[in-house]
Amino acid sequence: MIKLTCPVCDRPEIEDNICPNCETDLSLIRQLQELPVVDEELIAIPAENSLNTQPNISGKLVILAILILVLGFGLGAMGTSLFAQQQSPLVSTVTTTHLPELKPPAIKYTPKSTRSQSSCGGFYYTVKRGDSLNRIAAQFYGNSQLFSKIVAVNPTLKGRESSIEIGEVFFVPNLEENCP
Repeated sequence: MIKLTCPVCDRPEIEDNICPNCETDLSLIRQLQELPVVDEELIAIPAENSLNTQPNISGKLVILAILILVLGFGLGAMGTSLFAQQQSPLVSTVTTTHLPELKPPAIKYTPKSTRSQSSCGGFYYTVKRGDSLNRIAAQFYGNSQLFSKIVAVNPTLKGRESSIEIGEVFFVPNLEENCP
């Protein structure tokens, strides 16, 4: 067996495939060392002028590869520009799917003529998820028991104080104590 010197730590005369000093794997170096020696006379070296007579295939392959690459870039750029020009009609044909019409929920609205003329202003409120007349009165008046003031100016709410719908719009009057 060939004794090797570790290329990492320079430890000489190693017989195993692993250096005992630095644990470097020496199996590849051992395989290269154990290759048979080739006699130089058996290798045929072509004469000087025979190299010039053979066609330069590798140079032609490089030129061919460059031509294919340039052709690919040109076709890619041309295809991209064609796609960009046709993109808007393509998108319009793809997106023309008929969706069912969504109808907005029926919104109950209290007209001005039904409101009491004695109020001193206020605002319109749109019901949101989780709202109730008690919560709206507590939010704007500070007292949930005053929801009856909202019902008084919105006759459409009478008899259904506990069942207002999301999206419904009604008038919330100002309190008399806040009027000038």
